[in-house]
Parts: sequence; structure tokens; C-alpha cells
Amino acid sequence: MDSQTRLQRSMNATYQVVADEAILIHMKTGVYYSLNQVGTLFWQLLDGSRSVADCATALAQEYNAPRDEIQADLIELGDDLVREGLAEVVQ
Repeated sequence: MDSQTRLQRSMNATYQVVADEAILIHMKTGVYYSLNQVGTLFWQLLDGSRSVADCATALAQEYNAPRDEIQADLIELGDDLVREGLAEVVQ
């Protein structure tokens, strides 16, 4: 995965936001995951139309944080979400 990869939430995933943190549930395995506030905002941006770079730009502006660091973290999180079957790469 790189900064131009576009992701979307998997149909196998559902989520609920509680106290600014997302609880993700994989519908087929029943395994659940939690995301912190930044991860939750990234998750909510995963509609298949934005690249990881686009999401990093939005989050850097929201948190007044270094874009490159956020982008590196989002690439890592994106890889994790895809590996766990919670997100899919859009071709």
C-alpha cells in the first residue's frame, strides 16, 4: 500500500462510534477492534474515493500535525485494516 491507494470499508465490517472512538466488528468472525480518535476519523473517510494521501491531508489539517507522519501512520493502519478484512483496496 502507498499514499495513492484508495480504501473502502468492507461489507464484512460494521462499526459504532462511542466517545469519539470506533468499535469495529468483523461480521463473519465476530472479532472486534477499536480505533482511537484519529483512526476513527480515518475509518469514516474510507469511502473508496479518497487516497491515503487525501486522508492524511484532511487529518493533518484537523489536528494541526505533520502530514508526513500522519500519512505513514495511515498507511500502516490501512495495511492492518485490509489484512484483518475490515477494509478493501479500490482498484
